Amino acid sequence: MEPRKQQILQAVVREFADSAVPVGSMALVRRHFVNLSSATIRSELANLADLGYLEQPHTSAGRVPTDRGYRYYVDFLMGPEHVPAQVDAFIALELGSVPADPGGLLEKVATTLATVTQTAAVATSPHGPLARIKHVDLISLEPRDVLLIVLVEGNLLRQQVVNVAEVIEQKDLTQLAARINRDLVGRDRDEVEVRALGAEGADLELLNSLAEILRQFEQGAGTMVVHDGVRNLIRQPEFAEASRLRDVLEVLEETRMLAALLHELAGDTELQVVIGSENRTEQLRGCTIALTTYGPTRSMRGVLGVIGPTRMDYDRVVSRLWAVARHASNRMADAV
Repeated sequence: MEPRKQQILQAVVREFADSAVPVGSMALVRRHFVNLSSATIRSELANLADLGYLEQPHTSAGRVPTDRGYRYYVDFLMGPEHVPAQVDAFIALELGSVPADPGGLLEKVATTLATVTQTAAVATSPHGPLARIKHVDLISLEPRDVLLIVLVEGNLLRQQVVNVAEVIEQKDLTQLAARINRDLVGRDRDEVEVRALGAEGADLELLNSLAEILRQFEQGAGTMVVHDGVRNLIRQPEFAEASRLRDVLEVLEETRMLAALLHELAGDTELQVVIGSENRTEQLRGCTIALTTYGPTRSMRGVLGVIGPTRMDYDRVVSRLWAVARHASNRMADAV
């Protein structure tokens, strides 16, 4: 695309993000292109529309970006802005006010991201391809019910109630947990399964349950997903129709589907932006999803992202998304 067309498309995207009003030639001349005539700007706007980057909602209205226009902007024109010091300090303060374990941090991460981006925010708990034991606790709940608490490297926690065939006392559970913590810390599921081959009774049942928890963790099963900031969508004109907001809420509330969708979209890239009609999920066709990953180590990652209208301040939102991801990763890493 020619440089002048790029500049005009960039100006239209930013003006429309700020005002939610179709952008006309006079506004562009007044605020961005004082050395160009309105006729020149109108001609360039018409060319951009012919190319599919802009559209005109009404005959007498200005232009607004199409999904293709937003895609070009994100791929070639976006320059994430510098995060203001007070915003960065707010993120650090908020994430520093809760425990560094993922369970305590996850909800705060989503809330903080929603606040600084003024969008809906989503976050999944980190998981990794190989779960290694950091600590195990066994707690008797009932004569044959045992609470198995597993902390894996990266300070990721799983809990499960195991019903054993025979009554087992707390002192025996304490001894088994001590043996596991002595012999299996830093070990993975395969080594737990080898240890289970020589066990019997309740020890065998609990070791099998421990191996299953590690397997589920490695596969991302039961990944926790939280969201916050739906109130921010309500304030956007694109969601004035209740049906559009309801579509997004349906996706946010289906946590299993949402977790799978987020991990599929995010991949291993530093940033993934899915715009409007690019979404394969019908309910999100009018939205942009911007995603990144975060976590205590490179092998243990969760997904962090925002959902909003395609009319988004991409530069500001992406820079703040990265800032929250960076602070969350550092906070988790501190506890590893």
